[in-house]
Amino acid sequence: MSPSKLESTASFEHEDASISSLRSDNGFVDSLSLFHSEKAVEELLLQTPVEGMDEHLIEFSEALRTVAKALRLAAEGKASAQAEAAEWKCRYELERTRNMQMEHKARILERFSAEPNSDIDCGRVKNLDNQLMQQNEPHDHSEEVCMKHGICSHEVLRDRESDLNSNVDCNRMMKKASFKLSWWCKGENSDQHKHDIVSFEKGNITTAERSSKQISLKWESDPQTVLILTKPNSVSVRILCAQMVRWLKEKKKLNIYVEPRVRVELLTESSDYDYIQTWQDDGEILLLHTKVDLVITLGGDGTVLWAASMFKGPVPPIVPFSLGSLGFMTPFHSEHFKECLDSVLRGPINITLRHRLLCRVVRDAAKNEYETEEPILVLNEVTIDRGISSYLTNLECYCDNSFVTCVQGDGLILSTTSGSTAYSLAAGGSMVHPQVPGILFTPICPHSLSFRPLILPEHVTVRIMVPFNSRSPAWASFDGKDRKQLAAGDALLCSMAPWPVPTACQVDSTNDFLRSIHDGLHWNLRKTQSFDGPRDL
Repeated sequence: MSPSKLESTASFEHEDASISSLRSDNGFVDSLSLFHSEKAVEELLLQTPVEGMDEHLIEFSEALRTVAKALRLAAEGKASAQAEAAEWKCRYELERTRNMQMEHKARILERFSAEPNSDIDCGRVKNLDNQLMQQNEPHDHSEEVCMKHGICSHEVLRDRESDLNSNVDCNRMMKKASFKLSWWCKGENSDQHKHDIVSFEKGNITTAERSSKQISLKWESDPQTVLILTKPNSVSVRILCAQMVRWLKEKKKLNIYVEPRVRVELLTESSDYDYIQTWQDDGEILLLHTKVDLVITLGGDGTVLWAASMFKGPVPPIVPFSLGSLGFMTPFHSEHFKECLDSVLRGPINITLRHRLLCRVVRDAAKNEYETEEPILVLNEVTIDRGISSYLTNLECYCDNSFVTCVQGDGLILSTTSGSTAYSLAAGGSMVHPQVPGILFTPICPHSLSFRPLILPEHVTVRIMVPFNSRSPAWASFDGKDRKQLAAGDALLCSMAPWPVPTACQVDSTNDFLRSIHDGLHWNLRKTQSFDGPRDL
């Protein structure tokens, strides 16, 4: 190697050693040292190549260029990060100083106003303000530095020009106006339950905890009574129910309720099941929520719907085991029922609050909309269709007394978000996370090219009315049963019920939901694109 090359290599090694010595404690290299090292690399690359230079030296020069570029990018990134950190520090210090000054001044004015028959001495207040300004001179200097990087948050948040050096009215304290938000409900008899979704501390509106956040259930006392509901006409479900009843009684010492049909089946199999309890009439069903701590369903989504329909008010937590077809609401597998139930009974467990719709039919002869038939709770959807008629359904739709549209087609679906993967999905509605509070407004085969589905907020009341010029009546079905005819002038009112259905999660609500649409619907399942095709250079 020639002497010139040896000298250049030694120079570069010297620069590399200087970089290592200038490395700071936090692992970054000083920007000046990076500049010198990059300069040394450039000088080495600009030297006249020596005759006979082989390919290894060419590759070495390319590597040096890459190192120089990386050093330059690192220096620029560090400088940008330092500038941003300094700006945020200035903002924090200025806001902290301003808040301390305002609080101190407020205390002074409160002390003066508390003294009887005394006026506020403006001179004393100004002297105290000047003392505060002198104490916070370093922060004022940081404000000048902060302004170099743009408008700071404390400049935006000023209600007016709040400079302490300006002349202010000493009898009036400048501060942000406080206010209160309240929910508006239509009518004094409205049963709408509004959820607080904002906080307004110190006059600022910010989002608060939403009902859609993941919820965990922790038992404060051990569960004592469970209700087991099963899918009928299934031998495998009957065998599993007998095993589960025996295990819960012998190992967990729990009181067990079953349906009258199931109790007869178990007693026919063996008289040892005489400890199982049941009910005799509908009146006892209405009181089940006061006795039962936990509900276990053995079946599919239809069994969960049946369990929810038994409770006209509050619903105990439901542990659904998958023994049906699809199972969007049944995340637990029966093969491991002992481990699952042991974990649920021990707690804590994640639950999904599945919202229900409260539906009321108002006949044309009713004096007002509160004179209704017995309300019906649905977990999936309420469907208004044309029934056996060959004519189009004609429905007028309102949302809190605001006209929405007129449906002309096969019908309309009002669905919960839990029911978004059921009939609403088949009619073209969107799949929605079950803990998103809302009402899905999905038409069924509308005779219109522009009728797209809607998602309405949970606090509204939807009114579907059959107009007097309709050619035929409509039919309403609630979770696929309890069909009611809607004649001309009749209306159906739907709002969010105050009693959700809590279902236990295997992992959490989001994981269970995504797994259900992947496994049940094979959502977005396709072959992966081949990697050996044409590519962008």
